[in-house]
Amino acid sequence: MKLLKKYLPSLLLALCVSIISPMASAVGKIENTSTEEVKQALDASVKATEDALATLKNGASEDIVNDHINNARQLIKRVEINRLDVIRTRSAENLKKARQAVSNDQKDQAEDFLATALKGFKEMQSAF
Repeated sequence: MKLLKKYLPSLLLALCVSIISPMASAVGKIENTSTEEVKQALDASVKATEDALATLKNGASEDIVNDHINNARQLIKRVEINRLDVIRTRSAENLKKARQAVSNDQKDQAEDFLATALKGFKEMQSAF
């Protein structure tokens, strides 16, 4: 009985940790993206950014431009390559700034930010 009291708490603790640990590591990310999926996400984000820039130049409504920008921001999140992470982050920030500029009716700044983001995405494509 003395032996049971001595080892039972540590056994229960080890059991709890072994059950909880795999659950904690799987939160958020379901699976790694393949090379083909990354390439498709890069191509799609370039296309969405080009669409946003074109709709902004054509004088489309703020909602349509913001939809294209948000689409590009969501697509670029699928690119998980460490060597491209700095470029991806900068380009995503430029998309965010472009969306804010569109909301503030600053079309010239929005075009500049979108062009910079597009340049970054194309740089990522060539580096990938």
